[in-house]
Amino acid sequence: MKYEDPKMEEYWNTLPKEIQSIINRTGIDICSLGMLTKLGDYYKNDNRGEINGEEDAYF
Repeated sequence: MKYEDPKMEEYWNTLPKEIQSIINRTGIDICSLGMLTKLGDYYKNDNRGEINGEEDAYF
């Protein structure tokens, strides 16, 4: 389990592995479901720089 909050863990498990990987590599300490959801939605909405070869533009 990555998160102690079951709702955060549940949401995390819905994210594609590639998005989980991007979020993990940011090194950000995600402390709320809202923050995790914002990041997940951001990358789900095709703002995935790494996948498009532009990783450094977003970190």
